[in-house]
Amino acid sequence: MSQVATGLAPRPVWTSQRAYILASIAGVVGLGNLWRFPYMAGQNGGGTFVLTYAICILAMGIPLYVLEASAGKLANRGPVGLFRLINKRWGPWAGWFLVVMTIAIMSYYLVVSGWTLGYALDAVRGDLKPFEEFTTGFASLWFLLATAVLTFVVLLRGIGGIERMSKILLPMLVLIVGGLAIYSQTLPGASQARDFYFSFDLVKFLEPRTWQMAAGQAFYSLAIGQGFLITYGSYSPKGFNIVNSSTAVAVTNSVVSITAGLMVFPIVFTFGIAPDTGSQLAFTAFPMIFGELAGGQFIGIAFYILLFVAAFTSCVGGMAVALAPFRDEFRMSRRRAALVVVAIVTILGVPSALSFTSMGLTVGGKPFLDVMDQLTGSGVVIIAGIVGAALIAWLLPRARLLNAINAPSRRLGPITFSSRWIISVGRYLPAAAVALFLLTYLV
Repeated sequence: MSQVATGLAPRPVWTSQRAYILASIAGVVGLGNLWRFPYMAGQNGGGTFVLTYAICILAMGIPLYVLEASAGKLANRGPVGLFRLINKRWGPWAGWFLVVMTIAIMSYYLVVSGWTLGYALDAVRGDLKPFEEFTTGFASLWFLLATAVLTFVVLLRGIGGIERMSKILLPMLVLIVGGLAIYSQTLPGASQARDFYFSFDLVKFLEPRTWQMAAGQAFYSLAIGQGFLITYGSYSPKGFNIVNSSTAVAVTNSVVSITAGLMVFPIVFTFGIAPDTGSQLAFTAFPMIFGELAGGQFIGIAFYILLFVAAFTSCVGGMAVALAPFRDEFRMSRRRAALVVVAIVTILGVPSALSFTSMGLTVGGKPFLDVMDQLTGSGVVIIAGIVGAALIAWLLPRARLLNAINAPSRRLGPITFSSRWIISVGRYLPAAAVALFLLTYLV
């Protein structure tokens, strides 16, 4: 990233549109695709969930992604600065709500990222363990703390390193995931997995919970309603085509998610794992396949190291979202803001870490981490994304917003994403959501 001066403070900008796309993909492609998507599909109907998720990406994900990134570009500030521009009285509170959302999500995301660090170290030692054995004692807690320290160190160096890391490591991870997905189709459970993963159940399709979970996954995996897109968009120089960039990121993100399911579910059915196992599904399945592969130890080492890198870049991106308003609003140094943000996230992450230790912290019989993920990743984030987009679409000057989007239209197959239509989605999606709620629960 390079530096340019704004009216308030020097602010970095992406060196090119390609750099922005790669860094954004690195920021959103991670555990949400390789960990969360398979377990959400497993719990919510397999192929029916995949179809619903794809519809949510096209109908809501891409338009809201464009709106948030364009608004960040227009304001040249993070979520707090953006919503202050919209309304000086209550706007900052709305911005801080998105920051708090990100901190809540990062609190358990850091725990799962710690798991990837632990598995990477075990792979290097040639000692991959079943998930139940891996989480004995307080390993989850120690790896949470280790990941937090590493994140703090990287944050001190600024987010320019995201560009460099993403250019090489992300394509390598995608290549390995694609190769494992192809290999998984040769496993004994592949046929059963395909039946599950490409099945369609009309009753399940019409259930409101399926749509809630799919919309939550679309918002979660694209970082909608979390301040991430606003913050990354604020680093955009003039001339960026936000529609093209957003579509490229969203499509890549979705392809990686669906490919992850093709990799995981043949393993799940081959080894008799219940597809609705929950948040530990992928970490239960991953170690099993490497014992079956020729050269599995070396492939496992590469996979887990790259998986940790993907998780870690998302950690850095999420922390950068929270760090930006602390620096902008409180005029903190980078070091102090990074220390405050990492400390808050780590403390909040301790209960999630303890839910997968010998203590086994649960809420209503479910691991605390799972409850946090369902509450934020499939609940509050949907409300935050829809309401935030409505505020942007209704209250920012339409002409300035269209100029920030900087693209009349973008075709994706038979679908055309026009700038004006994107703004309309942001404006009227809350009304559609309320109507669906009333139709589902009151009629």
